Amino acid sequence: MINTNDISPDWKGSTEAERRALDRLMRYEQTPQAVVEFSKLQHQLGDYWYWFTLSTLWVSYSGFSDLNLWRKLFRASRKNRNTSIMKPSEWEAFKQLSATITVYRAHRPNETDWISYTTDRALAERWATQRGGYVRQYKLKKVDCLALFLRRGENEIIMLNLKKARPVVERSDTSQ
Repeated sequence: MINTNDISPDWKGSTEAERRALDRLMRYEQTPQAVVEFSKLQHQLGDYWYWFTLSTLWVSYSGFSDLNLWRKLFRASRKNRNTSIMKPSEWEAFKQLSATITVYRAHRPNETDWISYTTDRALAERWATQRGGYVRQYKLKKVDCLALFLRRGENEIIMLNLKKARPVVERSDTSQ
């Protein structure tokens, strides 16, 4: 059942052109091709549908796709980004985050680029185990973060500039 209280106030329906573009895009949902097709069809979407569709495509599939293309699309100068990219419940949770956020990243072996983190350490540890990687803790400034997605139960924070993430160096126990 759809929670009608968790739909952006920016949603005002859709045009015929938007419906055609959305139908075409949904054929690629959960594939790496989705973001490529989105970049081709974005001009057919109004601001709400741009942000909502981009976030939906990210949440449904973000593995092994072009992060620079995602960054470009997430940086678009369209209206209502915060209230359209996140559901109202996500936007409210995002606003409640502290100015500095502790997050975790389950890094794949040899990973050098990423834009997402989780606030859930146990989840990061599970992913690291599944992927054969490792977990690193970071501190992010909320002002540098783009969004908080709660849709997959991942408590996912998006921050486009990984150079702004401050790694937390865990001290080893020196008492032994």
